[in-house]
Amino acid sequence: MSPRPGRRPGRKAGKPRRPARKPRRKHASGHPGKGHARATPAQRRRAHGAVAAAGSADEGVAPPDPRGVRLNRWLAEQGVASRRRCDALIQEGAVEVNGEILLEPGYRVRPGDEIKVEGRPVRPARRLYYLFHKPRGVLCTDDPRETRTRVADLVAPLVAGRVFTVGRLDEDSEGLLLLTNDGDFAQLVAHPRYGVPKTYVVQVAGAVPAAAVAELRRGVWLAEARVRPDRVRIVRRTPTTTSLEIRLREGRNRELRRLLARVGFKVRRLKRVRIGDLGLAGLPRGAVRPLTRAERDDLAALARAPEDDPPGKD
Repeated sequence: MSPRPGRRPGRKAGKPRRPARKPRRKHASGHPGKGHARATPAQRRRAHGAVAAAGSADEGVAPPDPRGVRLNRWLAEQGVASRRRCDALIQEGAVEVNGEILLEPGYRVRPGDEIKVEGRPVRPARRLYYLFHKPRGVLCTDDPRETRTRVADLVAPLVAGRVFTVGRLDEDSEGLLLLTNDGDFAQLVAHPRYGVPKTYVVQVAGAVPAAAVAELRRGVWLAEARVRPDRVRIVRRTPTTTSLEIRLREGRNRELRRLLARVGFKVRRLKRVRIGDLGLAGLPRGAVRPLTRAERDDLAALARAPEDDPPGKD
């Protein structure tokens, strides 16, 4: 017996239809939030055009080292792979220097050296500098085995070459991240000894009394060191939460969460809103933009300048 017109074969009369699935929410990057992304040639061309239009710097922040650059680092900065993967490629015999297979990651690459990886020439890449608004639930890792969404997946179609994050934000945190392929710039901005200020807005459960704010301003001992924020101030209160603005010059692992736990508060949301003088204005979640040369140079100058703003003041 053939089914009546308009009825799906095998479907029982009166059985309710399943509700239509909501489309997966996309980030500003256009990535659906699942799977590893690869940039198409057209996307790479658009990304190169955006870098050129922004007037971004194309050379590194440090003058060339007359001794040359270590081979593993040089390969990573040209976008071949992560530093660890480049070490493996060298040890597997996949890297040739001037026509000879080289097994020493510490070989110093100098101008004029011809480098090949798996038989393909590697050409020097321009330096890239980006500001990225990291959403929550995204990882700062380059591990290709990771199945959760990574920063690299969101930015791959939007940047002009392989870049890595300068420092990290944990999976549950959001906000500003710098991306680059310039190791010297990353060292200047991320290393605690250079003291580039980073500002966060942190939401904690409950009411934060003045005594806890004062304790944070004086400094709190963590396992590895005493941490004393540059600035601590309450920016918002609700019946159940308090939001604080905290500025730090260090970058230890989960530092702010541990800092607030020491004074008895659990972090509910954490957002980095500023790195040096760079902020989130005009940068939606998941979006990326090139730094101008002036922005890059100002950050580098801030890192190299002596600290003249003592911590703990509002």
